[in-house]
Amino acid sequence: MSRARAYASFLLVLMLPAAWALDGGTAAAADQPVLYAYAFKHQRASDAVALVNPLLSPRGTVELQPADNTLAIRDTEAALARIRPALRSFDHPSRPLRLDILIVRASRTAVSPPMLHSELPAELTRRLHDLLGYDSYEIAARAALQSLEGEVVTYELGSEYRVGFRVGTVLPERRVRLTDFEVMRHQQKRAAQVLIRTNMNLWLDRTMSLGLAQSESSREALMVVITVREGERRNGS
Repeated sequence: MSRARAYASFLLVLMLPAAWALDGGTAAAADQPVLYAYAFKHQRASDAVALVNPLLSPRGTVELQPADNTLAIRDTEAALARIRPALRSFDHPSRPLRLDILIVRASRTAVSPPMLHSELPAELTRRLHDLLGYDSYEIAARAALQSLEGEVVTYELGSEYRVGFRVGTVLPERRVRLTDFEVMRHQQKRAAQVLIRTNMNLWLDRTMSLGLAQSESSREALMVVITVREGERRNGS
């Protein structure tokens, strides 16, 4: 009996280190990078890079494969557990958006004391005046556009201006990117002039204003005022 008990105890001692090694191996495996590829059905993979980057671990990487509209992500399982549901939520059918765009001529009056004159809403006038110090705001052109996530837009604002851009996908924090945003001005007997060409990040229901002037002290400036909102869904969508 004593030999049997000693033999059983000896087996127990031998088995315990093996169990510890197994647990350690599992933890090490969980920390190893795993390759995960996601092929997008509705949205552009390039638009999802900004969504994935903050979710990566310090060792994680993301590779864009535009030919297949795919992201190849190499990271730990813990990081992929955050990334997978975010990508599935992002890859939805394109939703409608409404964009309100104003082209505004701003100027400083020579009258003393200055008289504030504006064709803009009062709150927007106050914000622009506090920021830039112009006293007069006149609307040169305006447009209310119905668009979709991922859509390329070109629009004539009256007879003098044209805007073009591509609408990105609305991110969870209600931010959307306008890529290759361009404003052009048509002039008689002259080639069209590019006033601005840039990429912009906008938040839904927040107004962004871009001022175009030769210097901060210029008496006149051209302003582009943009607001993006959720649009109305069409019947059957």
